[in-house]
Amino acid sequence: MHTFRSLRHRNYRLYFIGQMISLVGSWMQITALMWLAYDLTHQSKWPAFLMVAMIGPTLLLGAWSGALADRCRKHTLIMRTQIGFLCSASLLTTLVYFQQVNIGILFLLMFIHGVIQAIDLPTRLAFVPDLVEREDLINTVALNSVQFNVARAIGPALAGLLLSTVGPVACFFFNALSYIAVLIALSMMRDFREQHGHAKRGGPGGFRVLYQQSRLLLIILLAGIVAICGWPLLSLLPAFAEKVLGRGEKGYSIMLSSVGIGAILAALTAATVGTEVRQRRFLLIGLVSVSVALGSLAQMRELWAAALCCGLFGFGMILFFATGQGIVQLGATDEHRGKVMGVWAMMLSGGAPLGNLILGPAADEWGVAHVIGAQAILIALAVVICLARNYVKGLPRPG
Repeated sequence: MHTFRSLRHRNYRLYFIGQMISLVGSWMQITALMWLAYDLTHQSKWPAFLMVAMIGPTLLLGAWSGALADRCRKHTLIMRTQIGFLCSASLLTTLVYFQQVNIGILFLLMFIHGVIQAIDLPTRLAFVPDLVEREDLINTVALNSVQFNVARAIGPALAGLLLSTVGPVACFFFNALSYIAVLIALSMMRDFREQHGHAKRGGPGGFRVLYQQSRLLLIILLAGIVAICGWPLLSLLPAFAEKVLGRGEKGYSIMLSSVGIGAILAALTAATVGTEVRQRRFLLIGLVSVSVALGSLAQMRELWAAALCCGLFGFGMILFFATGQGIVQLGATDEHRGKVMGVWAMMLSGGAPLGNLILGPAADEWGVAHVIGAQAILIALAVVICLARNYVKGLPRPG
């Protein structure tokens, strides 16, 4: 139970249960949405455009919404964003059920969803420390990673079952219901350590706050680099499975599952043995694991070996990001936590799409194995920068 010690806090336990249900619903919706977009257009570009519509607003509005979270009561703001999600998902369900949807309507609805998410994500990140004691914050961040990766495994599987039996409307309906679970959980919470925002209107923005805390800025910039250079592997795996391994869809699914297994193991590791003392070590282990995994994968020609490399990749990425987020949460003050987490959300939301735009065409031009090898080199350079600037030894101290 030491791994799940944050669940002893009633408010976080409610948050965890509600978010788990909501995340499963969200992954079901994303899976069904990608299928529906392709089914309506028979063009591969539209699923990608819908993902941009969902992610783009966070990249553009993350800093502003983080400042909003610092000025407002975060619990109330999250309640309102969840109601917004519920209305958006209900409208999508209704339009699909009555067959009144087209690709333009889907794009508009996902853009609205993205705007709501741009406000919701930094607010939730800043809200979590209000639910637990400081000594449990690292464990809490790690459990959130466990939650996300478990939902990412369960949601698409359930969506696949419903798509083949009922159709996409069932996935959208379940997602709408999942927000009711979050609203119930939020309404049952009591006795927050912080009820109202600290920051005043017109205070320093997130980037200015980070400029004054250069260590946190370096961590967030490093996270952005790792997101740009690392996460695009997921979009390169189909081509690697077909062109390099010659195993097609089966090879792709096995490698993708391996990434998920590694990610869950990393999150459980951070939840079980992660402490403020071990943060610097875990950060570096995560980076080295990613670089080694990518470099090895580029040389592999057997599926079992490639799957092991993918497992190590998932382990390293989640160990790095779970640890990095814990460091940023602990280093940020209550007054400016929303702004800081808003910038964190911006970097992570923009990193993967930007990396895909760069590395996807590069893989078509120079070969997927060569691009994966280049990813390994770029992550290795991040390790060198980390060590050269004495970064690992200079991370923010408690308090």
